[in-house]
Parts: sequence; C-alpha cells; structure tokens
Amino acid sequence: MSFRIARTRAEVLACQYLVAEVYNREYEVVFSDDSFDLDAKIEPWPHRYLMGLVGGELVATAGLYLHDTYVERFGGVSSNEIQSIIDGAGGGGRFSAARKREITKVSVRRDQRGHGYGRVLLGTAHSRAFLQVDTPDDAPSVLVCCARRTIWESLWHRAGIRTRRIKEFPFYKVHELYCSPEDPMDSRIIVPEIDVPARWYDRALPGEYEIDS
Repeated sequence: MSFRIARTRAEVLACQYLVAEVYNREYEVVFSDDSFDLDAKIEPWPHRYLMGLVGGELVATAGLYLHDTYVERFGGVSSNEIQSIIDGAGGGGRFSAARKREITKVSVRRDQRGHGYGRVLLGTAHSRAFLQVDTPDDAPSVLVCCARRTIWESLWHRAGIRTRRIKEFPFYKVHELYCSPEDPMDSRIIVPEIDVPARWYDRALPGEYEIDS
C-alpha cells in the first residue's frame, strides 16, 4: 500500500469525495468550508489529507485539522486540560497545548474494507511526515482526537498507539448514527514522541508499506 499527502487540487478533491461518500451514506453528514452546524449535520472539511493507494487507486484517506480542532471547537476541551495531560505524560518541556492538530475522517472505500487498510492508514497518519511537515523540530504539535470507544480499540490501540482520555464528548445530532450510550465518544490526546511507536512516527512520505499491522 502506498501513501502520500494530497498536494494537487485533484488529489484533495478525490479525498474529499471519498470522505463525503462514506460520511454521507453512513452518518448523513455533509461538509462545508465556511458553515458548521453539528445539529444540522454540517461539519468542517479537514485542512490536509493523507492518501492510501493500492494499485494506484485511492482506497482510503485520513484528514488533519491544522487549527480550530473539533475537540476544542465542539468538545468543550480547554487548553489547560490539554496541557495538564501533556505535563503528566512527561512532554511538557517539548509539547504545548498551544500547538495541536487533529486526525479526523479516517475513511476506507466500502468495497475495500476488511484488508487492514484503515489501521495502516491510521498509523501512517501519525507519522512526523504528515503531522509535523511544517512545524519546527523544536516545537512539534501535539495530537488531539475524538472517537467512540470501539474505534479507539480497533484502530489506535491495535496499531500500538497510546491514547490519553480528556473527557466525554458532548452529544450532537450529527453523531446520532455514529455513537450510542453503549459505545460513547470521548476526546483524547496523543503525545507523538511518547505515545506513537517509532515504526509509525518515523515513516517517510511518500512511501510504500506492507499491510502487516
């Protein structure tokens, strides 16, 4: 499976089309660049995309919010809460709540599921080459994310990535087909150099990798 960052307008549109196809069909979500309303099921587009290709075809994508993260904007998470967890993890000397990004909208084409593509895509999305491509080496960004419990277990934890819980995510109508009281959402933080295994964090992009996770 090969991976690269979407650079051209055509590549970005291909990633957006895949995200929209998955999220509209499964969760009735639509996306916008300038109008966000979770109770109307309108969400913001990611700012950057990672492409996962097999045989030259896009089979999976993951987005990244570079600012205005979902966790902060809609999850009620404060910078003080984030910084407290960073400090407790031992990352306070290098990471700051003022510098954060968020992986979002991990999407696999419906006809390509069951091959392990999602987990490898998710792991590769934690690479320095995707997360920190435009950050200085001495001031990398920390990662915040929100997902339901089963997704944390099936993707993040099966890939060996540690997650640190911040708090439960508030319920919005946009999540009515996504989570449930039995499988709730929460916001978490990942401190890259501490919580992400080197086999993911040090992956080069573009690159081709085996589906071995």
